[in-house]
Amino acid sequence: MNGVPEFRAFVPKLDKNTEWEQLFPDIENAEYELGRIVGKNVLALARDAHETADQTNIPEQNSTIVKLVQAAIANMAFMSYTVTNDLRHSASGRKSSINPANEKQAWEFLIDKDNEGLTFRVQKSINRLIGYLDENKVEEWTKSAAFLLKHSVILSDIELFTRYYPIEDSLLLFNQLLPIQKEMQRKHIAPLLGKKLLSKLLKFNSMEGDPVDPVQLEESGTGDYSVGTGSNFLTFDDAEPLPILTTEENLGILMDYAGPALALWTMATGIKRLSVKLLPEGLVQQFKSSVQSRNSSFNVDQKEKDMIIVALMRDAEEATNALETQVKIMVSAATKVAVAPTIMLGERNLEANKYFSA
Repeated sequence: MNGVPEFRAFVPKLDKNTEWEQLFPDIENAEYELGRIVGKNVLALARDAHETADQTNIPEQNSTIVKLVQAAIANMAFMSYTVTNDLRHSASGRKSSINPANEKQAWEFLIDKDNEGLTFRVQKSINRLIGYLDENKVEEWTKSAAFLLKHSVILSDIELFTRYYPIEDSLLLFNQLLPIQKEMQRKHIAPLLGKKLLSKLLKFNSMEGDPVDPVQLEESGTGDYSVGTGSNFLTFDDAEPLPILTTEENLGILMDYAGPALALWTMATGIKRLSVKLLPEGLVQQFKSSVQSRNSSFNVDQKEKDMIIVALMRDAEEATNALETQVKIMVSAATKVAVAPTIMLGERNLEANKYFSA
């Protein structure tokens, strides 16, 4: 962007008398953050197209990417600029920026509501950019590390993740959770489905005609199902998964079981590792021990946080067991070999368990 007028084309709320130098640091920070989400090559593509726009006829696709990148950067920068612009910094300390003669300080709940609106605009602008890059298979995007990570997990977009666990359309949180989601997929989903079946589920769940193979899974612990005997009904080897597991109908069923399990494991781990400020407001409300402004700072009671994590992990375990049971049912239907479902309580009916006797 070359100045305030171009910036205001995407954020009309910005005062037209704003000095460009005041916005520039936030714009640079926004470019850095957006580069972490979509990759530096996408930003370079937009920058080159913007610089040559007056000299050559750039492709329409590149022109669209320029506008979408500019919209995302402008909204991100404006939000950062706005939240720090309420106070004026001087040699004698921070002071209110309002004119007491004809202005009044906004109520805190109005500021909170406006911040929510700014966050919504940022999320939607980034969603539009990523949606366009996905739909048009832009090479600078499809070869980026961000794209490969995004398409190596079965909950590969925010709408899909939200289907199984609501995160209030927070794309920032979704991207923060992607590495955790891949880790949870490797630990809890891949050992149940196997590498090749998981690969088919990834392709089933990804956009049609992906230019890259979306699955890049670690080799350890990700074999494929074959029929065994006794208690080891399902074993792992390099064989193809049973055809019945890879029909479109059954892949959809497996997705409906694997999705909740992966989302719950991801959220349970995310809460332990990430800042509370990144979490969905509905979940954050459970941490608050007193009535406060929704976005104000507060002390999190570790016991309350641990209770939420334990509850999520318990739900995740139940969902994972349900996934394993569903796979067993499908394999049993194909092989005519009866298997017992995975039941958490039943499997703990051991002599050593004080609640049961042999």
